[in-house]
Amino acid sequence: MTTVTGIAPGAAGMAEPAESNDGAHDRTRSGNLRVAAIFSDHMVLQRNKPIAVFGEAPVSESVSASLSDGQGQEVARAQESADNDGTLMLTLPAMPASGPLTLQVRCGGDELAFHDVMVGEVWLAGGQSNIEFELHNSEFGKEAVADAHDPLLRFYNTPKSARINLTAESASGWQTAEAPQVAHMSAIGYYFGKQLRDALANSIAVGVVDCYIGGTSISAWMSEHLLEQTELGRSYLQTYRDAIAGKTDEEMLAAQTSWQQVFDKWNADVAAVKEEHPDYSQPQIDAMLGPCPWQPPVTPFAERRPYALYEAMIRRVAPYTLAGVLWYQGEEDELNAAGYGELLRGLIAEWRATWHDNALPFLVVQLPQWIAEADAEHDPLRWPVLRDEQFAVARETPHANIVCAMDCGEFDNIHPVDKRTLGMRLGDTALHDVYGLQIPCASPELVDLQVSEGGGEMVVTFNHAQGLHWHGTTPDTMRAIADIAESTERKAGESGFEIAASADSEFVPAHARIEPSDDLGSDMRVVHLFSPEVPKPTHARYAWRSWGPAPLFNGDGLPAFPFIK
Repeated sequence: MTTVTGIAPGAAGMAEPAESNDGAHDRTRSGNLRVAAIFSDHMVLQRNKPIAVFGEAPVSESVSASLSDGQGQEVARAQESADNDGTLMLTLPAMPASGPLTLQVRCGGDELAFHDVMVGEVWLAGGQSNIEFELHNSEFGKEAVADAHDPLLRFYNTPKSARINLTAESASGWQTAEAPQVAHMSAIGYYFGKQLRDALANSIAVGVVDCYIGGTSISAWMSEHLLEQTELGRSYLQTYRDAIAGKTDEEMLAAQTSWQQVFDKWNADVAAVKEEHPDYSQPQIDAMLGPCPWQPPVTPFAERRPYALYEAMIRRVAPYTLAGVLWYQGEEDELNAAGYGELLRGLIAEWRATWHDNALPFLVVQLPQWIAEADAEHDPLRWPVLRDEQFAVARETPHANIVCAMDCGEFDNIHPVDKRTLGMRLGDTALHDVYGLQIPCASPELVDLQVSEGGGEMVVTFNHAQGLHWHGTTPDTMRAIADIAESTERKAGESGFEIAASADSEFVPAHARIEPSDDLGSDMRVVHLFSPEVPKPTHARYAWRSWGPAPLFNGDGLPAFPFIK
């Protein structure tokens, strides 16, 4: 588990111990008719796909859903009866971008109406703390909040809970990405949505469904059934079951409450320091306040237990019709890095099945550079393995892609404050892959590795490599300089490349030289690697460090993916 620091206050609030509703007005219910909490005023519905409307209604009762324009003219309609268990699912016909509209759902004399409804593009932003990281806490966040004035960019914060919490759900709702409420939108989600709004037709609304909790393992976002299918999943389940064995609910709830109070106070203190000293780094704040009080106790009430958030969050917003999913997670699973890919592959398949969309696009953020200061001298090399797992799944899975973030991390701060870069990169990738726009979004990627004719060098071939060059060394130096290096060569220890004489021998830093490669085509470039310590190399790797040199970029300013081969 990686240390969690700098989470926004309230970002990991105490979950309700059981399904609840305090009797307050529930905007999602009229008599015996109820729709999912994600349906509210100001919502964005997905264009050009059949629109799912779902909830609960009396068994066999006929229920209708309709969309009407500003003149009260009905533009879409669906009618269906609830299933034998009271589950309601209607499907409105696919519609082009439009709005504002009114959505009405009726069952006998019961009726719900939602206003200022737009039909546009809807994406779900899921994962843990780095996609949860709120706009106001990000780099230039206060300025971004003050400047936010786009009523057609909207967001829905899924209530954070380990158990279904009807009270929190009825209090939730869609909001426009304007000050002040936009402050609590995912920073990455905001910049992603803004990128889509700027590139698509001006009248097309964009909605982001924020669905995340900091410090959560991938196992929290999968079903118990799916976890039982893999060795690592069963291990997560057994660890949880062992942790709660022999404890009463009262004991575990007391432990959870006590930890939550300490954790919330630490987060509040962090926020106060940031308010007074906005230039302080997280390591400076930790030195003042002490490290984050992590880990939380393992209890049935904990948001971070296996399968909790699939049941209490994902299934509460699914199958709300989406254009795609943004997934930024993995830090919490670093100790099980070698098995992460199998779980990610399963999660994508399960979410697609939950949404009834086998081609639902998934855009994955590859973990950026990071290492704790305490590990700097002896890198455990778990993050490179996890990055490789993420990369393999994205490349093997249809309708999935991955964004390289090797220039976006911060030393000893697991929550880098620059969320704009990744949000925009995700936006460019979606615009290219999903919307068919010719926007550069591909990072240099290994396509071939050969031994040179003389045997003394490794020849690495990259695609998406037009304008291949060196820039900085680690993320801190990349941000500190504006100019790219004119030299085509990099010394060992600064190139990010390493070579080895065999699969079993130790990798050593390599000198690297970018070579002309006109015969390969405009998109391909080669890099030659050599070291006097390895006269006959056979294997190579690049940026295979939790934190280390990764200076290779293409002409679009996109960093090269790490690799080992």
